[in-house]
Amino acid sequence: MTFSEIELRHLRYFLAVAETAHFTKAAAKLHVTQPTLSQQVRDLEGQLGLQLFDRTGRAVKLTEAGEALLPHARRVFRQLDEAQGALDELRGLKRGLLRVGIVQTVNACVIPEIVARFSEAHTGVRVECSEMAVADIEADLESGKLDLGISFLPPSRKTLAGEKLFSEELVAVMANDHVLAKRRQLRVQELKFQPLALLSERYCTRQLADGALAQANVEAEVRVEMNTVAGILDTVRRTQLISLLPSLALCQQERGLRAVRLVDPKPVRTIGLLWMQGANRRSAASGFARVTQLVLAERKLRDC
Repeated sequence: MTFSEIELRHLRYFLAVAETAHFTKAAAKLHVTQPTLSQQVRDLEGQLGLQLFDRTGRAVKLTEAGEALLPHARRVFRQLDEAQGALDELRGLKRGLLRVGIVQTVNACVIPEIVARFSEAHTGVRVECSEMAVADIEADLESGKLDLGISFLPPSRKTLAGEKLFSEELVAVMANDHVLAKRRQLRVQELKFQPLALLSERYCTRQLADGALAQANVEAEVRVEMNTVAGILDTVRRTQLISLLPSLALCQQERGLRAVRLVDPKPVRTIGLLWMQGANRRSAASGFARVTQLVLAERKLRDC
């Protein structure tokens, strides 16, 4: 049997098992029984004459053949999604689904207004916005699970293209009654021996902060680590801890807090739109991008 004769459902079942590394979880995801899923995967392996999964241990692992098939299976369904999107575009953005992944600080500040404006203009398009870590945004763009990302530039994956929205810098955030709160700016070296509350190390914000501290030869005294900006801000507001966060993080949450600019070095990063390199960006994604640029321009965030 040639590869062109394989049915899409076989590839869909294979992809679900590959991404969950578990037959039972994959079956639940696809709303089929586990025996049905297992039989379909065995049928695919029989048609190809190759074993795709190593089932010897508790975890299901891809064989060499499975690893080779995986990116092609993902590409098939990504192209099918693009085809469906192209057909939806012919209806003039009257219906469809737009999936956007957004880094935490941008999501908290400007995305609600962007989504509201886009939805008002395109009432038939459903928007799914997910607050995600950078690595997850890039992986889901590559796999076709997202149509558009708002993340940091440049992307780490060569398969992704980007367009700059604005630059932002990290600031020192502290309670209004902190001894350093009246300063106009702080040299990063002055944070030596200051107790800190920071995001966990998986976030790019933390990595940028750690880089600035290391450049200033400051060994961070991290007292608190959290996974949300809101949690960090509330902790800083109630304590004498300092956090290093993007200036956007204080959007609508300034009460009781003070942001002081950092220098020597000044930690800066670029926020931009991300999508798959070489792919035709759907009209819905382009429309969302235009609204994003308009809102940011109105808030004077471009190149700030």
